[in-house]
Amino acid sequence: MTTKIISLNQPKILALIPACAVIFDYVLTFLLAGSKGMVLQWEASPLVRYALSNDLMVIYMAAIVLFYYAAAFLVLTSLKDTPVYRFGIILVFLVSITHILGGMSWYFRSPEYSNSVMALSYVTILVSLAALGYAIIRKQSGNAMRT
Repeated sequence: MTTKIISLNQPKILALIPACAVIFDYVLTFLLAGSKGMVLQWEASPLVRYALSNDLMVIYMAAIVLFYYAAAFLVLTSLKDTPVYRFGIILVFLVSITHILGGMSWYFRSPEYSNSVMALSYVTILVSLAALGYAIIRKQSGNAMRT
């Protein structure tokens, strides 16, 4: 008997993955950076730098975790019974992996590593654009067949 740890048909569960990944990212960032000054100097996210310099990090973390959960949940729920649902799942995993690898960049501290994480971010954008294009083309071809 096999058991599935995560069902790919449960947006509520899948949406937890990027929310947990962003927590992991920032926990690693603050554990591995060494100091607040290092984070302010080298962190790629202007929002994190702003929150940190204004002592709003707890509020920022709560907001970003809720945002990631809500965004993933809404995207997956709206795509649930469509052919592009699989793209939504891929995006959830790509965003999550990017955050985890981004947090680990404080351990490696290598320009090549950081550039590869940035490249993965670009791949995520390309996948989302491809999914959008696919959905538009599919919808237009469906409308053309009806007329």
